Amino acid sequence: MGIPQEDRLDYACRQDMNAIESAANEIRTAIRNVESMMPKTWIGKKADNWRTDHDGRMKRLKTLFDSFPAEENRLVEKARQDQAKMNQKMHGGG
Repeated sequence: MGIPQEDRLDYACRQDMNAIESAANEIRTAIRNVESMMPKTWIGKKADNWRTDHDGRMKRLKTLFDSFPAEENRLVEKARQDQAKMNQKMHGGG
């Protein structure tokens, strides 16, 4: 008798990763909404400096979000391997 899917490490990890991806997508949408509302009339050195800082932060955030799929695959695969080791121990192997 196997472990129910919802109790498997890889399943739980995938669920967590899906929740993270959903939150990241909500943040991306919020950023787009805010940026579309930002006035284009603020000009001058302070405005330029603020915008440069803002663009840098948004680029770092995008880089972080873009790293999620590869990290998700790595973590889910590790959880799958860990689950397999636990199953093997539980059933007397290894």
